[in-house]
Amino acid sequence: MTEDDCPFWVKVHHSVTGEVIVAACDRGLLGKKIRISEKFETRVSEDFYMGRTANWEHVAKLIETATIVNLLGDEIIEAATAAGIVPEGACTTIGGIRHVQLIR
Repeated sequence: MTEDDCPFWVKVHHSVTGEVIVAACDRGLLGKKIRISEKFETRVSEDFYMGRTANWEHVAKLIETATIVNLLGDEIIEAATAAGIVPEGACTTIGGIRHVQLIR
């Protein structure tokens, strides 16, 4: 697969309480700083999002197993919305980048 075939980073986390958290972001966002306000910025964390690169089909399969889903980026949210996973209007923006958390 080429880089174009895997436009996302995805990582699965398992909490001590049994939650399965799938975190995915647009590939180009990893490691970037996001300005939240004039005094605050955050970074798209490798620890949280960088498991492996993946295409949408792989991410969607992982989401099926999740109890919590965290998505960051226009491309990943567009794909999840088109697939019916993210309801229209459910996402927010952080520093101009779309973000959504789903809890099942």
